[in-house]
Amino acid sequence: MNSFSVLNPEHMAPVRNLTLRAKMIVEGTIAGLHKSPFHGFSSEFLEYRPYLAGEPARKIDWRKYAKSDKSVVRLYEDETNLAAHILLDKSASMGFGSGIGGMTKFDYARTLAASFAWILVRQKDAVGLAAFDEEMRWYMPPKSTNLQLKNIISYLESSTAENQTRCGDVINSAAAMVKKRGLCIVISDFFDDPESVAMGLRHLRFKRQDILALAVADPMELDFGGKTDFRFKDLETGRELTIDSQTASDYFNRGFTGHHAALSAICRELKIDFEVVTTAEPFHKSLLAVIEKRRRLY
Repeated sequence: MNSFSVLNPEHMAPVRNLTLRAKMIVEGTIAGLHKSPFHGFSSEFLEYRPYLAGEPARKIDWRKYAKSDKSVVRLYEDETNLAAHILLDKSASMGFGSGIGGMTKFDYARTLAASFAWILVRQKDAVGLAAFDEEMRWYMPPKSTNLQLKNIISYLESSTAENQTRCGDVINSAAAMVKKRGLCIVISDFFDDPESVAMGLRHLRFKRQDILALAVADPMELDFGGKTDFRFKDLETGRELTIDSQTASDYFNRGFTGHHAALSAICRELKIDFEVVTTAEPFHKSLLAVIEKRRRLY
């Protein structure tokens, strides 16, 4: 069996533990490649690096040496290869799920976020997380430790999709917190005015961020249709509307396609990688995109 075949959302959905889910996705992705995408890719986390002959002895962590009889040097944040930020949309619209693939948009998105954090920390990269809806709800600046990864996944497991969204404004605010050049992964359905989103993305580019924008969509949103009337409920405002199937299909499909086209054009102008990913797609597709982006940076 292809290692990638077990990474479908329908296979991952029953795995409720997000740490285990992320580990399975990362290890399944790496196993599906002909060779490791990273030099020296290890099966264990690295908060320390080996002591190198010729280095000052004061660099050795003697407390660690006393416990393990190994000469290691503490790995500080400034010594990591990359500073990465993950921006995760947790607004109410992300809570939608048609049942295709077995996950809501938010469950799929937070699984991606956990997997990205997992693989980057394993490579000694510093990773931070910003979760938002209409405002920033949680922020952890980038660090490269096991504790950082544990805290990120713990937050993701406890978080829910709620409230309205102001995606563009929050991305703009997040950009103001970025301190150094690096990688920024934005995971959202981007249900906001494209020009507002563009303003936030421009700010990130100004802060020297290499950006991957992942537009998460339910398969039903990309191919909307039916033969009966639809009753819609806005997950963010609670407003409801009943409309006939033909009008609904034409209006929704045209609007959704146009919205993604506008976002794609903005990202193309800003030299940002923009990908639409559905909640029925295997996780390795997005994970490989991050691996490739990291390879280009370092």
